[in-house]
Amino acid sequence: MKTDYILPLLILTISLTACQETVNPEEEKQAIKDVINGETQAYIDYDFDKVASYYIHDSLNFRLTTGADDHVFLEGWKEVSAFLQEQLEEGIAPEETSHIEARKEDFRIKLYQKTAYVVCTEYWTYHTPGEPLEIKSRQVRFMEKVEGEWKIAFLSFVGISGYEQEEIPVWEDLD
Repeated sequence: MKTDYILPLLILTISLTACQETVNPEEEKQAIKDVINGETQAYIDYDFDKVASYYIHDSLNFRLTTGADDHVFLEGWKEVSAFLQEQLEEGIAPEETSHIEARKEDFRIKLYQKTAYVVCTEYWTYHTPGEPLEIKSRQVRFMEKVEGEWKIAFLSFVGISGYEQEEIPVWEDLD
């Protein structure tokens, strides 16, 4: 009698687990990195439409950037897109003799079912005649998966280079 329930229970268990969508965390993390790097490259290419394609277009999209020379807080896609459009369409395109490289390191990604919390270090290097200029920042992004694609819902950029450095005394000098 007890064995009469085992077969239907086994079939039900197999059916339910077969219907569940399997998610490969490493593939999802790579897809997130691809979106972040794609958005950066589109920005370098001055392609507003491509940049915009990586973002969620709603009132909860935020951008917070701070550095040695500027602080920007934007709330909602309307403000974020206006800022990006001004930066990219009215900005000065790089001269033929200059080249911009961007690389990201130290990715840390907390992956949830349809969202992700991402932290990384970014380096922008401007190669122009003379000395190259490198800008280092820490970025925090909140990503959402919309219709199977990762999108940027929040971007925080904190510049950690370009500040004038005070000379810090060594311990021996404090006596």
